[in-house]
Amino acid sequence: MRFSASPVLLAALLFASAWADDYHDEMPRLKALDQRCEQARTARLAPIRENLIRDCTTDQRRSLQDCQGEFSTHGESTTGVRGNVVKGLFYDLPECQAAAQAWEAWQAKQPLRR
Repeated sequence: MRFSASPVLLAALLFASAWADDYHDEMPRLKALDQRCEQARTARLAPIRENLIRDCTTDQRRSLQDCQGEFSTHGESTTGVRGNVVKGLFYDLPECQAAAQAWEAWQAKQPLRR
């Protein structure tokens, strides 16, 4: 008995293979852009967090550990009261804008995008 695949099945397999290749080629680049964004944000957020922690320990006379715990995530994205995402600080930095644009370009060329 001979196996024969339909042209539609072959086209689907070729398409899936091409998509997987694109995915594996692009993901390291996109993740590297995300990492640069997060490094730039961390550099901008660090002095703000340090000031908040210092003010917390001196003005409110709380322990360093309590203040560090309270302000360690200051400036990060959070979930709002109604479950909506409240975007964190400094996503307007050039590194973050480049990452966002790269992700949008990659998503726009995905054939199964709705």
